[in-house]
Formats: sequence, structure tokens, C-alpha cells
Amino acid sequence: MAAYGALVSVMHIVDQVQTHPFPPISIHQKQAESLTEAVSSLQHFLEGYSPRGGYTDEEDFWESRIAEAAYDAEDVIESYIVDRIRARSEIDVEQHTSSADFYQGLQMVIANMNSIKIEIKEKMVLQDQNHSIKSARSAAAGSSRSTSTPQNATMIGFDDVLLRMLDKVAGGEPDLQILPIVGMGGIGKTTLARNIFSSPLVQEHFDVRAWTTISHEYNSREILRQVLDQVMEEKWEDLSEDDLGLHLYQSLIGRRYFVVMDDMWNIEAWDRVRRFFPDNRNGSRIVVTTRLSNLASLFNYANGLEMQFLDEDASWDLFSNTVFGKESCPLELEVIPPLRELDP
Repeated sequence: MAAYGALVSVMHIVDQVQTHPFPPISIHQKQAESLTEAVSSLQHFLEGYSPRGGYTDEEDFWESRIAEAAYDAEDVIESYIVDRIRARSEIDVEQHTSSADFYQGLQMVIANMNSIKIEIKEKMVLQDQNHSIKSARSAAAGSSRSTSTPQNATMIGFDDVLLRMLDKVAGGEPDLQILPIVGMGGIGKTTLARNIFSSPLVQEHFDVRAWTTISHEYNSREILRQVLDQVMEEKWEDLSEDDLGLHLYQSLIGRRYFVVMDDMWNIEAWDRVRRFFPDNRNGSRIVVTTRLSNLASLFNYANGLEMQFLDEDASWDLFSNTVFGKESCPLELEVIPPLRELDP
């Protein structure tokens, strides 16, 4: 495995530099620790990585990414070593790499390794989520269309929608994004948002999560208080709206946060509180559910979702689950043809 060997080589070079009695270069202690930690994490991943279905192109993709990052680390360190040795034997040293440039180059390598580590972690969590949904589908198909799902579990008929939204929530650009979910009342917007909110991927990916219900008669102070209570895990009853907003802003700075604003009817509700949600450029997300398409269009609608009605099979599964629960639908009801197929 070339990637693993490249990581071992990086660790060997760092160890030599740190333990040599007269090292040609010095690596900042904090940087050395960060690089060692990043390399160790990627080694640990490769040691335990066993993709479902055997060797895949995806496995080759991750190995290539890791190997390339390791080679970059080797190049940065070894090039600086060679550069320092040459500098000692030459009069003109202005053309040689400065220690500041070396520090910056190594920092970029470490950041790249950490980025790969995060991407792998998120991908594996998403795969587990997908695997759980497929297992639930198989269980439902094998029980005569009788489906039993606890609240906030797999959504009947909306599994693919959930996965697409999870991909938008955990992926995409690093800037703060507002993701609208729009559809008529009762179509499942809140249920979808709850499943996103409680998914293992979201719990793992974000530092903090918060849920607030806005409704037709919104109260901006109450919106801020509800979010702050969940972010800080404390009760904030007596503060003014501005003080609540200030505390919320300060508590969210530097953190990757996920907030659901359920049942928004008026853009003014968002305009009143938006300044208290900082754009940390770390992938923070806010999901807004609304039944008003014109309101959803005021956000970046390309990132959002318009809920559609269930097809016939999914509608039947939902009906069976609601009416019969864990029990199978009685056979005499199961064989009745759909009304739309009956002659008028």
C-alpha cells in the first residue's frame, strides 16, 4: 500500500530531524506535533479501512489523496533540508527558502492532511446513514408492506430526499448557507428537518445544533432565546433581544453550527435575527422550512428543496404504518384495487 508507506516515510523524516544531534533544519514543536497527529490519524484509517464489496475505485481515490499529501510533506521537508545545506556553502543566500516560507509550506501540508481526514470521516458517517436507510427499506419490503418506524427515524417514501439534503448540509462551500425546504402544509417538511437534525452525520459533523419553531406570529427575541438555550445549554430568560443576540453571536464565533428554523412565514423573522449568525466559513448551515415558495426564493433556492407528493407505493406504506403499525395489513384490504382503477 503506497499511501501507508509514504506516511511511514514522513514519520521517519520527522523523527530523524527531531532526534539528530545536529539537525540540518528545525521544525517548530507545535508543527511537528500537528504533523505527527495528522499522519497517525491517516495511518489508523488505512489500517482499518475495508470498503464494503472489496477493493473499489473509491478506496483507490482515498489512497491516492493520502499518498499525494504524504509526498508533498516529504518534498517540503527534504527540499528545505537540501536548501539549508546548500545555503551554508554559498555566499548568496537570498535565493534560498526562508524559515517563514518553510513554516507556511508545512502548515499547508498539515491543513491538507487534516482536510482529507475530515472528508473521510464525513464520508464514512454518510455511508453508515445510507446503509441504515437501505436496511430499513429491506425490512419494510419483507414484512408485507407493514412498516414500523419510530419518530425521527427513516422517513417513508423520502429516503432519497433525506440523503440528498444530508449531502447538502455536510458538503458544499464553506460559507454559511441557508437551505430552504418548501412545500404545502402537512407534506412532511418538519419531519424531514427532524430527521436531518437528529441524523448521526449532523450530530458528528457540527459542533452545536439548535432548533426553533417560528410560526406565523414570530417573536424574534424568542427565536434568539431558544437557539441560545441549546447552544449554551443554559437558560436565558431575562436578557433583552439585543443582549441575547450578542451572546448568541459570541457563542457561535469559530464554531460549526447547524440551526433549523421551522415554519417560517415572513422574511422579516429572518431579517431581525440574521446579523446574530456569523459566517465562520467553516460549513455552518441553517435549514428553513416554509410553505411559501416566494419566501424560499429569497434564500439561495438552488441549495434548497421543494417537497413533492408521495407516489402510490410510498403513500400506501405511509397509510399502512399509520393505521396498522407493526401489524400487517389484513389481506382482504390488501387486495382491493386502487380506486383510480375502478370504473366510474
